Amino acid sequence: MKIFIVDDDPLARLVTTNSLEEQGFTMIELEDGQACLGRVEEQPDIIILDVEMDGLDGIATCRALRQDGHERPHVLFISSHDDMETRLAAYDAGGNDFLVKPFMPDELTRKIRQAIGQLELRDSLASRADMAQTVAFSAMSSMGEMGAVLEFMRKSFLALSPRELAQEIFNTLGGYGLQGAVEIRSPDHAPLHFSCQGTVTPLESAILEYARNLPRIVQSAERMVINYPLVTLLIPQLPQDDPDRVGRLRDHLAIVAEAAEARLQALGTENLRLAQAEAIVQAVTQLSVTLEEIEKRQQEQRLQAQAALIAHLHEMEDAFVRLGLSSEQEHSLIRMARAAMEDQSASQAGQETLEIRLREVVRALNRAIQGKAVRQ
Repeated sequence: MKIFIVDDDPLARLVTTNSLEEQGFTMIELEDGQACLGRVEEQPDIIILDVEMDGLDGIATCRALRQDGHERPHVLFISSHDDMETRLAAYDAGGNDFLVKPFMPDELTRKIRQAIGQLELRDSLASRADMAQTVAFSAMSSMGEMGAVLEFMRKSFLALSPRELAQEIFNTLGGYGLQGAVEIRSPDHAPLHFSCQGTVTPLESAILEYARNLPRIVQSAERMVINYPLVTLLIPQLPQDDPDRVGRLRDHLAIVAEAAEARLQALGTENLRLAQAEAIVQAVTQLSVTLEEIEKRQQEQRLQAQAALIAHLHEMEDAFVRLGLSSEQEHSLIRMARAAMEDQSASQAGQETLEIRLREVVRALNRAIQGKAVRQ
């Protein structure tokens, strides 16, 4: 502890110094208030200040200290006057304690110990307040940084291609004041490389190809790599002056990479479904064309069969004259021929029913493709 002893009486200063000399304090004797103000930048912990001094007295000295912003020093007034007016003036000036002359050494020591306890408590509270402020600022910064992550997650859902997704990653990096490169992999094509700078340099490509085989998160002094099965994110230049921010960025960017991974998986599923839907559309279209061709050919075949049967009946009737058959034989043959025609007509009716059912199936598929509800 550094203690200023301010008194215009050398003997009084000597008495005070002797009372505290065995306590291990650093003590500086000053002869008046002006001298005290001139050396206050040396940051004393305790100022023992005489109220009655020639020139700038103790009350004025303490008031000047507090007005100049020196709030930390503990000011202990000493005075030969024990009236309420002097005590109130000392309090109004910003004093912390009061001691009446003459005083016993033990009384001064007790006052100093109390002052030390108050200073230690004040310093502890100030340290905690600073720590709480630091934590609060860090939390607010983290919330702002997390907002960028949430914005990326929202926009990534709208990305319809690896290039659009890479651009959203770079937008997020730009919000953090960072640059980077990304590799996006897919079973359907070779790995794609993208860079904040636009054109991917051969060196960036080589680093990305090497980095894809590294663990999930690898961080060196200035560089960080984040790996997922479909995404590798390379950050070449991390801020070096704020380790706490780097730690937060590592967490945030890991979430960004994981969200990009999820979007790529969803894109793969969507592309597969689109391919399947396209195949179904093509199959249904081909089925409709084929069904129309079948109906056309069957209609032609039915007409041809009916014409052939009618011609056959006429030939039978003409042959009856030449064969010399009896009326009963002729009627029997005609009944057999007509029965065959009826059987053929029944078979054609069954085929038409099947064609109708097939046509309904095609219509239902077309409605399903167009997103319409299929009602039974």
